[in-house]
Amino acid sequence: MNRKYSLFIILAIVLAAVSSCNSDPEETEIPAYTNTAITSFHINANSKVLANLDSVFFSIDLANARIFNADSMPYGTDVSHLVVNIGTSGCSALELTVPREGKEDTVINFLTNSTDSIDFSMGQAKIHVVSLDGTTSRDYDLRVNVHKMKPDSLYWNQLACRTLPSMFQSPDVQKTVLHKGKMLCMTAASGRYCVVTASNPGEDPATDDWITTEIRPQFTPAVETLASTDDALYVLADDGSLYSSIDNGSTWSGCNGTRWHNIIGGYGKALLGIEKSGDEYFTTEYPRGLSHPAPDGFPISGSSQPVIFDSKWNLTPQLMILGGRTATGSLTGDVWGYDGFTWTKLSQASCPPRTGMTLFPYFVFRTNTTNWTVTEMTAWIALGGLDSDGDTHSTVYISIDRGLNWKVAGDLMQLPDYIPAMYESQALVFPSVMQARSGSKGWTEFAPKELPRWLAIASGNSAMSRATRPITEWECPYIYLFGGHSSDGSLYNTVWRGAINRLTFKPLQ
Repeated sequence: MNRKYSLFIILAIVLAAVSSCNSDPEETEIPAYTNTAITSFHINANSKVLANLDSVFFSIDLANARIFNADSMPYGTDVSHLVVNIGTSGCSALELTVPREGKEDTVINFLTNSTDSIDFSMGQAKIHVVSLDGTTSRDYDLRVNVHKMKPDSLYWNQLACRTLPSMFQSPDVQKTVLHKGKMLCMTAASGRYCVVTASNPGEDPATDDWITTEIRPQFTPAVETLASTDDALYVLADDGSLYSSIDNGSTWSGCNGTRWHNIIGGYGKALLGIEKSGDEYFTTEYPRGLSHPAPDGFPISGSSQPVIFDSKWNLTPQLMILGGRTATGSLTGDVWGYDGFTWTKLSQASCPPRTGMTLFPYFVFRTNTTNWTVTEMTAWIALGGLDSDGDTHSTVYISIDRGLNWKVAGDLMQLPDYIPAMYESQALVFPSVMQARSGSKGWTEFAPKELPRWLAIASGNSAMSRATRPITEWECPYIYLFGGHSSDGSLYNTVWRGAINRLTFKPLQ
């Protein structure tokens, strides 16, 4: 009896399965787009356009009807004559609608004209698919993305300007340094001095984050020599005497009668500088007091602010300075490096000989032309300076090999016309939240340089979103240019804030 019931149960299951297989298709949950699915998309090879063009990967988002290459093609890629290959699950009609500037859209019947070249430079195109039985259709958004800028070129964007952080309306002199992770700006006017500190200069100066202190040193500081080490501030008096402060410049103490010709900058807890004895100059260090004759061609004054960096090839951090005036009175555009023991000339292809150039680290992006992967690289940026004729400059230079070789940066990286040529400005880089920075009080916003028409078109080809939630803010390193002088020596009472690479753009989602 139990065996009979078991047989009946098995028979019932089989009949139910057969019934399920023969059920009405409309009652089965099958996605509506399956009979209009695009199954593949790629661009046909064309080495005149781009090497390995057919290897550019396109994502197909069937749920949202989108096709796009998330890894954009290199800057400047000509996408105006591309032949594409589109695979479907079977269709009775397949049409591409491509926008044209100032004209009606172009409609291409892909089933009969699959080898036609297509112009994707005007932005988003559409693909219209009709199912094989003609009962359903679907439209897909198609984007062929191109990088917004050259791999080694940057773009000043989100520019803004404000006055120097000071209690004085018109400072006579200023020097800004990075001290214990904070901006510290010393200014002077009519024999009075003040120090302003902030964890991020982009914040509203009305907030408690900004601290302004009037200081009353018992000597006359040469403000332009201000420097920072890990544990103290240093400045020279007008007679060359060295003073230090451990409380952000509020009080100062003499450094055991030490007298220098110039301060180069801080290196860890050590201070590097230049001593003079008779007609000879020596590189020196405080507090160890180690001195060595300055190498031939070494700048004894007017070099850039120092930049310190680590790498896996160095046992100790390396300090770098650029430009300045040598012991013979001539100007140099060389880069010198210090490893904690020795000064060495690093540059092979130098910047033009100038004094008062501005030097800072930033980022560029390089693309592997085989698989089109993008790598972030540290770059060194130099700008400004005063030449031997007394003329100021604003040209921007770039090095991607730790200061060995320098070249003029691309047009997009050059300063806008409304930022004047200057020398002896300081550049500090701070991370900022893009959305928050856009509305900071105390700053006057400036429009960026106008993009060329062809680049503006490419900039519109941003990658499609793949995030579950929209990105509303993201961090971007901002550059702040403090002060600087005109060719007649007048101080610019300004702080320029800008971001000069694609990190200003909303990240891919």
